Parts: sequence; C-alpha cells; structure tokens
Amino acid sequence: MNILIIRVSAIGDVVHTLPAIFLIKHLIPESKIDWVVQKKASQLLTNQKFLNQVFVLPDNYLSIKNLTKTIQIIKNIKQNNYDLILDFQGLFKTAVLLYFLNGKKYGFDKNNTRDKFSCYFTDKKITPNYKNIIEKNLSLVTNSLFNLKKITFCPVINHLKNNFNLSIQEQDQNIINSWLNKDNIKNFVLLSPNTTWESKHWPEDSWIKLIKILNLNNNFINNYKIILLGKNFGESAKNIANYFNNNSNNNIVIAPDFNLLQLAYLIKKSKLLIAPDTGLLHLADFLQKNSIGIFGPTKAFKHGPYLHEFNIKNVEQIECPHDYQKSHNNTKIKINIKNSSNILNCMYKLSPEYLAKKIFKIIGE
Repeated sequence: MNILIIRVSAIGDVVHTLPAIFLIKHLIPESKIDWVVQKKASQLLTNQKFLNQVFVLPDNYLSIKNLTKTIQIIKNIKQNNYDLILDFQGLFKTAVLLYFLNGKKYGFDKNNTRDKFSCYFTDKKITPNYKNIIEKNLSLVTNSLFNLKKITFCPVINHLKNNFNLSIQEQDQNIINSWLNKDNIKNFVLLSPNTTWESKHWPEDSWIKLIKILNLNNNFINNYKIILLGKNFGESAKNIANYFNNNSNNNIVIAPDFNLLQLAYLIKKSKLLIAPDTGLLHLADFLQKNSIGIFGPTKAFKHGPYLHEFNIKNVEQIECPHDYQKSHNNTKIKINIKNSSNILNCMYKLSPEYLAKKIFKIIGE
C-alpha cells in the first residue's frame, strides 16, 4: 500500500504526526510511506527508515519566488501512484497540494480543520473523537484504514509507542558528543525558551531569575550544567544568552546551532528539558525524555505531552483566559526583561521560585 502524508509544518506538528506513521507501519508493515514537508521541519524526516521518500517544499512554498520549485516538486510527487493520501493539516496551502494530486484523499471534517476550504479537496472527511492532538492524528489513520477495509483493529498507544524511533546518524551523534566533551559537560538540564506566539512565551526575566536560582544551589552547580538552546532562532533565547554573556556565569552554556536530529540526540542525553509549547518539548515527549512543559493560552491536555507519563504529570498549565490568542487580552504583549510588571501577560503567574523548587525535586537535589 502506497501512502502519502501531507503535514508540511511546523516542527511540533510534525512530531505530533509521527505516532500516526508508526501506527500505519504497525498495522500494515509492508506499506510504503512518502511525506510532503517544508524545509524547516524536514531534518527530522530525511533518512528515516520508516519513510520511503520525503518531498521537501520550500518554506512559504506558495510565494511567487518559490512557485517554480514548488510546481516541480508537485510534478515529482504526481509520478507516484498512491492508494491513500492523508492531509493531517487542513489548511489552504495543503488544499492546493491536494488539488493537483491523484489518489483517495482523506482529511478532517470542517469542524476539525483550520481552513474549511480544504474539505472541498478531500474524498472522505473524518470526525475524530479526541482530547489530545496525537489522538486526533491517530484517528485519521484508523478511520481511513477502516474505511478502506485494510484493518479490523487498532492497538492502544502504550503498546504502539514501544516501536517509536528516530534514526540519528553517527555523524550527528559525534558532533554532540564532541561538543559535550570539549566543554566537559556530563549531566545537564536543557532550557528552550523560544516558541512561536508571543503569548506562549514565559517572560525572559523569569527565565533569567530561574537560572540565577538554580546556580545559587551548590548541589545543583556541582552536578549539572545548564544548556540554553535556540540563541540564533528567536529573540527570547538570544536576549537571555546576551544577558549571561554580559554577566559572567560559568554554569550556563550557550548551545551553538544544531540541526533537529542533533538536538534530538542532545535531548536524549539530557536529565530534563524545560520549555513552553514548542517543537522541542514535543520532540522530548516523542523520545520519552523527561520535560516540564509551560502552557498558557494553549491547553496542555490537547497540545501537550501525551506519550510519556512523567511529562503529562509535570506539565505546568498557567491559568489564562486568552484561549489560543497570539497575544494576551488582544494587546500586543512584550516578552523582554523590562516588562515584568505587565499584568496583561498571564505567563507571569508561574514564578521562577516555584519552578526552581520543582526542578530541584525532580533531579533529586
């Protein structure tokens, strides 16, 4: 059975789709699965044994400057015959792809897609029964395969996740190991402050205060290093890194640019990851590595950890009335260190002192 997966972005959403792919391989081991994805998230998928082909679209692939390349990639995809095409995203930009492709097309119904327009280009619309987004993605697979009479049962997630795996090239492992050895880093905690929406950020001054509290604990600094991720990928990590570069602190290490698979390997070697609702948090959950997720306007029960029980229990859901708004109270919020008094930002409700105490308890200090 030849299957095409359409989930073009973003990194966290791609990670949330991976369990559905392992479900397909579990139910139909001989299936050949291709995936269409944008460049930014493609590093996670290339050279993975569970995929046959990965078609990498440019980021913003419908823009005028990328149109020629996009058309060529669509032509390459059309050379394959697919028994099933699954659109996990339900956006205008994925509907454009569906329009040009041949095969039985399945997606979510109009109440479960962000762009109802996309439903016009699917042959079957699935109404998922779910709480967490991973369940939603699994339901698209099971409903589609049931409809096509390819399966008669579905395994529970606890059984399925034993098969989850990401292949990480030895070269990528060596890059991480060499970097850790160079800086004599053995045990470490990862901090990943960056995320997309401004409203999902935990404020920069809260991150800075957390780091200071951790580094005042002798037991902690004698046993763990802090590694800050994302310096060159977002303003939050960049500002925090600059703060500590200007204020000498030997127990915090600013990570250089690593690709996604190198970061996956770094996460696998870590003691703990602390992050808001962002791709690396979801990657840690897929890898079943311990994390503390910080959620505010997005809901952890729906978009948060689902695969690793530790992560489900230790997520921090901040009370926030601004459900799924990109800014708090429809006012553009500030996330830099000068705005700790901004009462509109619900994320300040989580105190650095509380989070530090939780970290100490988890790592046994």
